[in-house]
Amino acid sequence: MIRVEPHLQAVSLPANLRINDQISEYRARCEAEGCDAPYHHFAFGQSPFPPPPDVVEALAQNAKKHSYLPTAGLPELREAIAAYHVRHFRVACSGEQVVCSPGSKEMIAAIMTAVAGPVIVPTPSWVSYLPQARILKRQVIGLRTREEDGYKLAPDVLIRGIQQLGSSQKILVLNHPHNPTGAVYTEDELGELADVCRRENIVVIADEIYALTAFDFDSFTSMMKVYPEGTIVTGGLSKDRSSGGYRFGVGIFPKEPSELLESVLKVAGSTYSCVAAPVQYAALAAYSGGSSVDAYVRDCRAVNTLAGRLISSKLAALDGVKSTTPRGAFYLYADFNAQAEQFKQLDLSSCAHFCENLLEVEHTALLPGDALLLPADDYSVRCSFVDYDGEKALSAWRDDPPKDESDEMRFAQKHFEIMLAGVSNIGRYVDEIRAGKRPTHG
Repeated sequence: MIRVEPHLQAVSLPANLRINDQISEYRARCEAEGCDAPYHHFAFGQSPFPPPPDVVEALAQNAKKHSYLPTAGLPELREAIAAYHVRHFRVACSGEQVVCSPGSKEMIAAIMTAVAGPVIVPTPSWVSYLPQARILKRQVIGLRTREEDGYKLAPDVLIRGIQQLGSSQKILVLNHPHNPTGAVYTEDELGELADVCRRENIVVIADEIYALTAFDFDSFTSMMKVYPEGTIVTGGLSKDRSSGGYRFGVGIFPKEPSELLESVLKVAGSTYSCVAAPVQYAALAAYSGGSSVDAYVRDCRAVNTLAGRLISSKLAALDGVKSTTPRGAFYLYADFNAQAEQFKQLDLSSCAHFCENLLEVEHTALLPGDALLLPADDYSVRCSFVDYDGEKALSAWRDDPPKDESDEMRFAQKHFEIMLAGVSNIGRYVDEIRAGKRPTHG
């Protein structure tokens, strides 16, 4: 009999992956029953665009490179990443402060392993911070953000939430732009949080994987700019350069203490050894590609900005639905709690039940609130607005970018058709719930 660690019973497979499996199951079932209605996938946050051509070419050209590389990454790659962050984010850093990893998720896990203290997670939250902390047997403090603050962590919420933790070191995971709400902090807001962190002995893991997707990127501020001595920035290629499957992440560390970076490298060297050699050379092209990569990021951002603003406005226009207005990332946060009593009366006693029923009835997938560290009976969800053909949309945008609102609507109707239909499905479903009828598959 093989025994497993009992604390892992509290860890679940990430809900976004589970819902992907559900969609495959429902598609097979529908096909067997003669149903060919499309599925509308608002539950998964993968960039819809093809990777930049320069990055793809670099990966192919270096496919024969098979040797182990330095655990921290190629020296020239680390320098390129540092220069990229200096240029785009106006932070002071050098290549010696950079560590590469097979995905930003692996980097966050390595940091949590190396840095002492309980983990503070603002909620709603990305799906993997809590499981990572639980795997490491860390104490986790969830801090519920407020609608009136735009679902951004406010200093008073942080102060109250850590009162019982005393003066010992703590870790705050700050995701910005935010998954799942699309919120973006101002420099002043980050500065106020930095003041609390300095005073309360808090190390910040600034998960800025979506930084270059910020709709108004010129006003984006990295936490490292306002709190350089206590911030570790994580990022990578998966979102803004559409290379999630390449598995390349980055950590940028403070200059002091030296033991911090050394400890992370011990974790890295003892687990993943190094990032795959061809991927590191592809990353070198991604971080040193100059104007062509910058133009790619800018154009992808423009297309996705239109998608986010449009889907947000369409959802917010539905009776009984509230939606955040995203400022970055691939997500918005939608609140269906106006129908909470009707959901419960119709035997949809949790947000997960609601989302499962919506998927089965309307072929429309949302990520339920319990995956975002919310109570099971909070009918709030994450909605990802990247369910479109990014290659076609990007090509069309470059050939003839919209010049006014009418052009934008024509572009949206052509390229975001599946998402617009999905919003209509949600509206029809909610109307039935509000009328006291439990929707059924047609």
